[in-house]
Amino acid sequence: MTSSAETRQSGDRGGTNLEFVTLKLRDMILSGAFQPGERIAEIPVSAQLGVSRTPVRLALNILEQEGLLTGASRRGFAVRAFSIDEVADAIDTRGVLEGMAARLVAEKGLSDAHREELEACITGSDGIMEKGYLSYEDTAEWTQLNVSFHDIIVEASGNAALAKAIETNDRIPLASAGALAFNLHAPDLMLSAVRTSHDEHVKILQALIRGEGARVEALMREHAYRSREAKRRAFDDMKARRGFTEIPGLDLVTSD
Repeated sequence: MTSSAETRQSGDRGGTNLEFVTLKLRDMILSGAFQPGERIAEIPVSAQLGVSRTPVRLALNILEQEGLLTGASRRGFAVRAFSIDEVADAIDTRGVLEGMAARLVAEKGLSDAHREELEACITGSDGIMEKGYLSYEDTAEWTQLNVSFHDIIVEASGNAALAKAIETNDRIPLASAGALAFNLHAPDLMLSAVRTSHDEHVKILQALIRGEGARVEALMREHAYRSREAKRRAFDDMKARRGFTEIPGLDLVTSD
């Protein structure tokens, strides 16, 4: 007869528990539950999440491969700290990868379905711009529209390896298209930044429709460059929480 403990241990080897633990630990790290350099031990985590040590051990290895953890002395893992330069490099990398995706789409032709989806993102952004100001709710809507716009282009490229590379790169704090911070204390600057990004989206879509591969690749890279420089300029204020909305993973990034 199998005991309940043995049943739980056996169930932990399934993909469902491993996926749950990996997602939960990743979220805890990015939300600041663990500080940079803090050691994460299997036993306390398994007790906290109500699972055996097996999926915790496997999840920690996965997160080390993703770059969120480093091997600690005497076995175990510690939360990794990222420099703002590493974040900048990751944003540049995203620009290169997304630029390649956009070029592939332009060269093979943008499908009607993907064109409609991208145009819907632009229409949604138009609605926000027409108001002439940004509310807190608008920042959440804009972030989702921005993520969708970028994701649709990558999906339309049809390149699974490229999509995987972007997914991996996006796990670096502040590097993804969704890692946007809005300075609620400077509404005019906030609106101007969003308007600039929106206008760039319009140009990117136009280049995709026209099949301008080289141009759209350059536009995507420039788009990422602006994001990188904006984060560099605002980093100290972001860290001090001076009016900025929260970004997952911000606590893992240092100015060194």
